[in-house]
Amino acid sequence: PSGSRGSDNTPAAGKRTAAGAGLRGLLPSIFKGPGLVVVLVAVAVGSVAKFQPSLFFKIPEVGFIPWGMTGGAIPPYITYDVWEGKNHESWLKDNDVVISTGAKSGTTWMLYCTHQIRVKGQAGPKPFVDVSVTTPWPELLQHPDHSPMEQVEMMHNFTLPDGSNLAEYWNNKEYPFRIFKSHYAPRQQGKKPAMQGAKLPVRERPNVKYVAMVRNGLEVVKSFNPFVNKHREEFRTMWGGFPPPAPEDDITESFNNWMPGGLFGFIWWEYVSGWWTFRNDPNVLLLHYSDMITDPRTGIKKLAAFMGVTLTPSEFEDVAVKCSKEYMAAHESNFRYTLPLHPTFGNNGEHGLMDLGGMVSKRLMTGNSGNLKYSDEQKAQWAKMEEELFQDPVLVKWAREGGSSPGTFA
Repeated sequence: PSGSRGSDNTPAAGKRTAAGAGLRGLLPSIFKGPGLVVVLVAVAVGSVAKFQPSLFFKIPEVGFIPWGMTGGAIPPYITYDVWEGKNHESWLKDNDVVISTGAKSGTTWMLYCTHQIRVKGQAGPKPFVDVSVTTPWPELLQHPDHSPMEQVEMMHNFTLPDGSNLAEYWNNKEYPFRIFKSHYAPRQQGKKPAMQGAKLPVRERPNVKYVAMVRNGLEVVKSFNPFVNKHREEFRTMWGGFPPPAPEDDITESFNNWMPGGLFGFIWWEYVSGWWTFRNDPNVLLLHYSDMITDPRTGIKKLAAFMGVTLTPSEFEDVAVKCSKEYMAAHESNFRYTLPLHPTFGNNGEHGLMDLGGMVSKRLMTGNSGNLKYSDEQKAQWAKMEEELFQDPVLVKWAREGGSSPGTFA
């Protein structure tokens, strides 16, 4: 994600450079025959891009294309504006926990586990109705006309259909800490070139805790296509057809997009190297997905210790059961990423970003990604790039396999 456009932080706002004076000299020749049509289309597109770019999403299936071509963020519904500059100071508090695991690396799992740890496996002051209600994702725009910071304000004051306040679910005073979702890496002051996904104020906010988790890169890419195809059609329509359907039996396009320099390349490569640099910061816990899958009980102990929560043996067992893939798959309706701030999608919590099973299922939580296979050449290409970009052989091995956690709370 590259952030929304516009100086007022709204996706619909944007400043476009006006055509130069040289264009006026070309007008007599352009305004002939088909050239007139081209100009009129260009003017129309330019006007939409400048004054109300969200209108692009009204174009069925392909509206996200002119949005992206005129400078809009891809994905269009993810924005880093809530972290930009000092914006985080208006909503992020000391003692908050930010679950910033890598994309397709167990984020929903970690959100639910950290919530279960804070309520010690019990019901808590409010029921866990959906992951986006109890552990919100401030970076996710729930409607094309929402601005990021206005939406943060809505989170505090929005009334749900049952008359309760949304903030009672995520900002409840009985919680020992609040939990937020992210996918970004830490800011790195002075690093050149700047990392596209390095947005989190980890060292600027030492009293906020950050949980990061890395997954084998090839596994991340392989899980991407099934994930994309589980987005609800209503959600795709709202964002002009994004994300477009992905092939279910060919991984070539996704592999190329996730390689360095590809459309999504920075999401994994920068994330891994970024968090590795911060692995020993006292307010960072860096985990590996493979370790959590292999030994979730040890992972739960690390999370609880990092967050300062003491669990009795009975409480630990309750948390372990609720953090299991079997329990979460049996309660998959809690993990659809309901959009409570959307005027239609939030009604009764019935609609969400994902279809049932799109975020948690026994298949997904064991890394099974269907029929997608890599060629030997692709595997070798990825391995070579890991060695070239990461350079540190310890990081290369850990990023691939996990093992002993490199962080302070190992």
